[in-house]
Amino acid sequence: MKGFFSTLFVVCLLVGGAWLAYEPYLKPLLEEKGITLPDLLPVGEPGDPEGAPLEEANQSPAVSGPIAPNAAPSLVVPDIDLIIEEKYPMPDIIPLEEIVDEWKNVPRRAFPVEVLANEPVTFQLVIDGEAVGSSSVAPGTPLKPQSLSGDQLIIANAANPGMSTTILVEKTDFKQRIIQRYNEYVDKVRAEVMAKRSRVKQALEADPAKMAVLTGQAQPAAASDPGNPNFGPVKASLKAGDVASVTLEEAISFVWNGTETVAGDFAGTYETATVRFEVSTIFGTFPVNYKCLLKGGRVIAWIDPVTEDPV
Repeated sequence: MKGFFSTLFVVCLLVGGAWLAYEPYLKPLLEEKGITLPDLLPVGEPGDPEGAPLEEANQSPAVSGPIAPNAAPSLVVPDIDLIIEEKYPMPDIIPLEEIVDEWKNVPRRAFPVEVLANEPVTFQLVIDGEAVGSSSVAPGTPLKPQSLSGDQLIIANAANPGMSTTILVEKTDFKQRIIQRYNEYVDKVRAEVMAKRSRVKQALEADPAKMAVLTGQAQPAAASDPGNPNFGPVKASLKAGDVASVTLEEAISFVWNGTETVAGDFAGTYETATVRFEVSTIFGTFPVNYKCLLKGGRVIAWIDPVTEDPV
């Protein structure tokens, strides 16, 4: 019995001590005696809310992850890939169905140079409106397409263009050749754009200062005055066809850069102008920028503004 009362006394003392530890006025007195809350209450097991220390229960929910004191806001780093994609976009390629008007109105410049028929083709030799003879060619013989009306294709004998006849377009590879040419062109253009983006990125990584050239921040707004007489030789070069892939009529803006030092095949110091073009083709519109290098008012070369590759 004596042991029972002794144990009960100790338990009451512990419980009372725990209560005093949370009483804001008496807690300092306990801490002066070297008694702390962990000495009085056991720490609960993880995940057991009933056994958790009361001090933790009274605190605000913890924020996950470390919190750096006085952390400065992170700087926004421009995404080079997105900038390059914007400045070297994929061309706006017109769908083939739209180009050929669902095969009802195929533009003459979309015609293949030749077609093949899958059956023998007979040509009439007509003189003064009268048939005076005929000749046949075997399947697979090259034929020259001349016009398409509905499902009828007018073809000429490649060996004798004066002899022509009409054949069902489905009996030739007319459509297949146009589709193949279109797909090959689209693949070629997209591959060229991807290769260009890769070279531009390499150039920017090697010389980050070229980012200003790419984003158009390198020149003052006044440098784009279309009346600048410095653009005279630039326009004359385009009119003369010095750049095979573009024309003067396709130029939509001119920017005079002043004196610059460039690398690449034409390494040196030049006066330069950057020209932006929108090239219209049967397949769509293609935006492109080229830089013109001049010395003494004479055009020396045309290059890509960022990679400095010749064009």
